[in-house]
Amino acid sequence: MRNVKTIFASAIFIMLVSVTAFAGNGSKVIAVVNEASWCPTCQKNGERAQAAFMENNKDGAIQFVMNDLSNDETKAKSAAELKKVGLDKAMAEYKGTGVAYFFDADSKKLINQVSVAKSNEELAEAMRTAEEKAN
Repeated sequence: MRNVKTIFASAIFIMLVSVTAFAGNGSKVIAVVNEASWCPTCQKNGERAQAAFMENNKDGAIQFVMNDLSNDETKAKSAAELKKVGLDKAMAEYKGTGVAYFFDADSKKLINQVSVAKSNEELAEAMRTAEEKAN
């Protein structure tokens, strides 16, 4: 049952990411969420964190990109997505799973990062901080 919930939550988040990516061309912040199927932090907190990200990004101000580090196939697909948003080189040094990395969309510089294990309030604060620093 947990796997079904995880798949469902991931599908919803992917749809959000797709919509945000489409509408996010004017976004000032790009958030890259490193995840992996084998990551205990992701398994325990991924669904809750995804819901918190969706809840706090209703205006689409932050463009989310999933970086799935589960295996070679998912890494290759994610690398293509990172390249589309110009963060393939910037993300080369950020390999921690269960972490959201917030980048300025123009400069591609890291603004801040937050573990998905943090509380919903801390995730929301990280998002607000990223938006403020990018403005």
